[in-house]
Amino acid sequence: MPERRARRGRPVDPLARLFYDVTGEKPDDASLLRMRRVSVALNLRDNDALWSVLAVLEYYARLYEAMPERIRQAGKGNLDAVRDEAREATDALMARHRDALARCKATIELAERMTVEHEARYRATLAALNEQALVAQAGRAADRIARIAGNRVVGAVAVAAREHRQQLDAAVALFEREMSAAAARAAKVEQIAARRMTKAFRALVVGALIVILLAATAGAVAGRYSGSHTSLMSPFMNASAS
Repeated sequence: MPERRARRGRPVDPLARLFYDVTGEKPDDASLLRMRRVSVALNLRDNDALWSVLAVLEYYARLYEAMPERIRQAGKGNLDAVRDEAREATDALMARHRDALARCKATIELAERMTVEHEARYRATLAALNEQALVAQAGRAADRIARIAGNRVVGAVAVAAREHRQQLDAAVALFEREMSAAAARAAKVEQIAARRMTKAFRALVVGALIVILLAATAGAVAGRYSGSHTSLMSPFMNASAS
């Protein structure tokens, strides 16, 4: 009996019957018109397999057309719930937004502190680098000044040493000349002294000879005088004795 009723309820039109067999619903005139227009455009035959696909697509097209009305009807009863949910969602979203703003503010403050610290470290590092550069530059300048001063001192010492050596050479030459002159004078003095000593020795020898001669002469004279005096005194002595 149900099969007979179903057969009695099936449409007579083959296209409408195909739509009914595929979807379980009877098509309206607009659906049949669209299906025939598409079949003419695609040049479908009566036994083409695309008719079933066309019926399914038409069914979904009818569902999509009826969907806004169904959504509107379903939304009428749940509008308050939707408003409450929307309010709760808005409050939650605002809370999240406030939380995000607070985190953003904290992040910005942290970034500002990190920026200040980084700037301070950068300035300290730059100052240290500048100080190191100044120290290195001062060291290089001091080394250069020391080298220049050392070169000048060495040059001055070399010039002074050369002048001092020249003076020493001149003094040594003068000393040698003076020593030569003194030696010459000493030789002359020695020669003069030798000559004088020779003359004095000769004079002494001559004087000694003269003294010896005088002594001999005096002795001879004294001997003669004593002999003559003895001969003169002997008669007087004989007379006195007698």
